[in-house]
Amino acid sequence: MTSTDRVDLIIAALQRELPRLDYSGKAIAGRLVRLGTLFIEAIGRVADRFALSTNEYVILCALRAAGAPFTLPPKSIRPLLGLTSGGMTNILHDLERRGLVERRPDPDDRRGVLIRLTPGAVELIGAAIEAHVAEEHRMIAGLSSRDRAVLESLLSKLLISLEPVAAPVASIRKSSLKDRPMARRRASPR
Repeated sequence: MTSTDRVDLIIAALQRELPRLDYSGKAIAGRLVRLGTLFIEAIGRVADRFALSTNEYVILCALRAAGAPFTLPPKSIRPLLGLTSGGMTNILHDLERRGLVERRPDPDDRRGVLIRLTPGAVELIGAAIEAHVAEEHRMIAGLSSRDRAVLESLLSKLLISLEPVAAPVASIRKSSLKDRPMARRRASPR
């Protein structure tokens, strides 16, 4: 028996009903949407193992990724979630009540607060991130390392075309060094 995916089935049905349309965009977009759903569900499964909601996992992950002292203002976290400020506040209250974050005054904004991971949360989110990375590897196991590199490159190209983000200066310097010939790289002063 030959396998197919849900998007092929949807496109086949649409082609029967509306045969004049070009579904090549849907062949890509539909798969990206379906894969996005599957990967978001994976975050939920991992988060659930650590008694976290998906949004709580994302918040703690963002704080952990900020590096020591694992502190960010809420306005830096909220865009990752697509929540209203009230929704974000409710989640932060719950995380604080459970001893996973602390609110501290923002020294640069007397009306603002900073959210900081507690030591217990640093340990918890570290373990959750490890589990999530393992789950992502499990999910992409059907692709060879070459397939993964090609897919990563194509997805990055598409994402940059739709939502470009300025690269930090340190990243630009590092990537420009990679692209230079070896002889010039060695000759460059540090």
